[in-house]
Amino acid sequence: MKKYLMTTVCIGIIALAGNVFATENIKKDMKDSLPQHEMRMQETLAEKLKLTPEQREQAKKIHEDGRNKMKPLIKERKELHKKMNNLRRENMEEFNKILNDEQKKQFEEIKAEHKKKFHNKKHHKPRHFRGNPIKNDTEKK
Repeated sequence: MKKYLMTTVCIGIIALAGNVFATENIKKDMKDSLPQHEMRMQETLAEKLKLTPEQREQAKKIHEDGRNKMKPLIKERKELHKKMNNLRRENMEEFNKILNDEQKKQFEEIKAEHKKKFHNKKHHKPRHFRGNPIKNDTEKK
């Protein structure tokens, strides 16, 4: 019985963490997709690379084309996250139905502790480059 309880508690915690992670990613994606943010990044990169006006126009077109290709994929991803969150919520509701009152109270405490640890850990992680950096010939060797 204890093994079963611990297994279900772990599953519940994992589901909760996944839900928090998915929500944070959606918020981050919305923030990062702002046109102003993208424009500032493009300008900064163009200045650092000392792009010519012609190169800036080419880069702008490449970026716009790529963005247009990604839009439907971003929409799909958001829909998938929504479905996943609904499934997590349904699973958690089913799991809660099998717990007695004492177990429910203990489970809420475990979730709160896990959420606190996750929240503290999240804020101490450095931001990493999104995507794969392009390597030049010297870096490949």
